[in-house]
Amino acid sequence: MPIYLRMCSFIVIATLFLSACKLVNTMNSSGKNTPLWIQDQGFISPESAVYDQNRNQIIVSNVNGYTKNQQGYLSRLSLDGELLDQAWLRGLNGPTGMAIWQDTLFVADIDRLVAVNLITAKIVAEYPAPDATPGLNDVTVSTQGEVFVTGSASKSVYHLENDNLTLWTQHPQLKYANGIYAADDRLWVAGYHLRWFSYEDKSIHTPGLDEDLEDLESVEPDGKGGIIITKIGESPIYHYSAEGKLLKIMVRDTFSADIEYIQSKNLLVVPSGKNRVFAFEHDFD
Repeated sequence: MPIYLRMCSFIVIATLFLSACKLVNTMNSSGKNTPLWIQDQGFISPESAVYDQNRNQIIVSNVNGYTKNQQGYLSRLSLDGELLDQAWLRGLNGPTGMAIWQDTLFVADIDRLVAVNLITAKIVAEYPAPDATPGLNDVTVSTQGEVFVTGSASKSVYHLENDNLTLWTQHPQLKYANGIYAADDRLWVAGYHLRWFSYEDKSIHTPGLDEDLEDLESVEPDGKGGIIITKIGESPIYHYSAEGKLLKIMVRDTFSADIEYIQSKNLLVVPSGKNRVFAFEHDFD
């Protein structure tokens, strides 16, 4: 969900100051806070970043209004932060989360999932949501190529099946369903709280972090079996390791939206406030 929006009501909220929160005893500040680069040209409400490995580039979604105005667009960056193309793809409405499968980029765009050919930079398919106001938010693709999308307003997860976007599950605990990550053994969803689902029976589970993590933005893999988490309107970035340890790895002076961790480069790419994108080096060993 855009950091400045409540997608279920489509109301713009003000950027919040870092608030105090009760943390578990194992949580301590760690990691580097000095960016490798900052790019502050060409973005309007940057929301999500995704790494295109085949072309060695970063795609950034620009919400630019979050209405059906066709003013949303995607930008391209190099791995060292050079702006390669400010408006690589135009004509979107409120592009938020993204995910890549082979040469196809999937983009959540309010009430539709858009498929973009990464070679031609053309929209090749559109998949409307099965309900009127889903507030489509983030996208993930499993290692088998299955596409899942969160619906913030509908408290849902959708699944792309036979060229149709269908309801995969809907649950009261998916309030503000936002970031999503398809791990090999479970489907993580970051909404008001962090939850995961079994692929086999769609049962919902909690990692037991509700007291420490709420109102979440994104969830991304760390490449070591753990996940990286950001929060709505707050600047800390968290790490939940495969061993079950929760750490605040970074505290910044502005919020972090839908991040991307490029595991092969130890590069954490952070769309952020004030129309900027940052990159940090971080190794989760």
